[in-house]
Amino acid sequence: MLKKRVVLYFVFFTFHILYAKTFSQSFIEKNTILSVLDDEKNNLSEGSTLLESYRISSPFATHYTFDQIVKGTKILHSGLKIHERTDGHITVNNFLVEDETYNPSGFSNQAIFWNNQIVEVKPVISHLNGQSIIQYFNSANQLLLEKELTKYVKRDTSIFLKVFSVNPINSANVSYGGNYSDNNDLSNSSLENEMSWYKTPSRFNQDTFFLESEFLYFDDLSFPVDTFFYSFIDSISVDRESGTFEYLNVFYHINTIGEYVNKLGYDMITDTLVVDVHAFGGQDNSGYLPSNHSLQFGEGGIDDAEDGEVVVHEFVHSLSELASPDNTIGEERQAMEEGSCDYFSKAYSRTYNDNTPNKIFTWDGNQTWDGFPINSNRLYPEDLLNSKDGDRDIWSSALMCIHDKIGRLPTDSILLEHFFYQGPNTTMKEMARIILSIDSLDFKMNYHKAISECFSKAGFIPEIIDPIQFDFNSIKVLNQQGFLDGSSPLKINLPENATYEIFDILGKKITAERNGNILLDPLDFNHGMYIIRVRFESEFNSIKILR
Repeated sequence: MLKKRVVLYFVFFTFHILYAKTFSQSFIEKNTILSVLDDEKNNLSEGSTLLESYRISSPFATHYTFDQIVKGTKILHSGLKIHERTDGHITVNNFLVEDETYNPSGFSNQAIFWNNQIVEVKPVISHLNGQSIIQYFNSANQLLLEKELTKYVKRDTSIFLKVFSVNPINSANVSYGGNYSDNNDLSNSSLENEMSWYKTPSRFNQDTFFLESEFLYFDDLSFPVDTFFYSFIDSISVDRESGTFEYLNVFYHINTIGEYVNKLGYDMITDTLVVDVHAFGGQDNSGYLPSNHSLQFGEGGIDDAEDGEVVVHEFVHSLSELASPDNTIGEERQAMEEGSCDYFSKAYSRTYNDNTPNKIFTWDGNQTWDGFPINSNRLYPEDLLNSKDGDRDIWSSALMCIHDKIGRLPTDSILLEHFFYQGPNTTMKEMARIILSIDSLDFKMNYHKAISECFSKAGFIPEIIDPIQFDFNSIKVLNQQGFLDGSSPLKINLPENATYEIFDILGKKITAERNGNILLDPLDFNHGMYIIRVRFESEFNSIKILR
């Protein structure tokens, strides 16, 4: 049976003795993570363990990912995530699986959880119509799981550049058609009038300007073959029908959104992308490929690289992947990723103008497809279509609702932070509560009412819920000095129905779980430091004491 749960560990250290501060904070944090990890390991069946596979820090927390290993077999897309916030709070996302009947056959050292069983599989990577696909086959050569490695938007010194802001439909505030048509990449005065000059960083070497930056460089990743672009002047303007225009448009918009993400404090998830602006053999498709951290833009229909909304959408896929790698599994999880990228792209687009607030991909989403709405009134879960593209608007519309209530910067910051908490098979309901938790713990509940209203309207939460409260004052530590010098007992008053455990400084548990208030006789303890971990409901508080 699949175990999916979210547990909050709340860690609070008391420093009543001055020289207790000689113990370093890094040691305390390590001890806390290890004790939480040990608790999770103790709940596993025999032969199952957890190995750290990924670690990354955001402005509010350090995020640890642990793979689940069962009898020497790595269980793909299962495991544990532990998020240690800077204030000491700990959140655990559990994606562990159980199958006590599993015995490895030697067919493979990888497996998936399939029909409530662990099944060994071998991965096969193939390429179909320009797309990279990974398929997992069992020992009988049956295909059990298939995953697109390319994340895509649909089925689907300084330099000055003249580009779209963000696309001609948005900036002109018109509907597609007439002079505002693709017309096989031909240019006209109406489309040229929607281009504007912008300044952006680039590389300069030996009198030559190259379209390279900390965020991207261009390369030929798939057909058609490109002639690489460079310039001897620092101001570049070309007609839209020139193949160079896609280079300029992509370069400017990725640089701009990359700088914005860095300024929000999330430079740990921006890395240099490899970009091909004429790719996928002319197909009407665009994608992000995690394996080589690349973006590719197709030329079918309307060139995808011409629409800044498509460019930013694909860029945000790369942010999500670096924050939570290799766990885009499950229909709701995939729909949320697409919806998050849609929201972030539209929020960016609306900083230029707000002429098309209800549709994403307003230029590219014409002629061969229709783009996606971003103002849906569909309800979760009854309106789910159980597909990545069919349900993305439920998530993106709720995020845009929050944006319209609290503004772009806080919404984007909360969204970027939530990327680190994503996990395989997570649901919209689960992630909505995680976002509420992020607001409570990292943003001092400043946006709780607005987020609750939008998530309630979408059906993610049943009603507007009260903010999460953490009342550490309910725990009273009395007579620590007397306990330290051995003259009298230590007393701790606990909330009703609370339980506690005591650990030594090495993290070894020295008492079983107990109920009621704590009364500790100093004669029962050797000199040293102890951690008392208190649990009531889903909350955990840790108290450090000295004997």
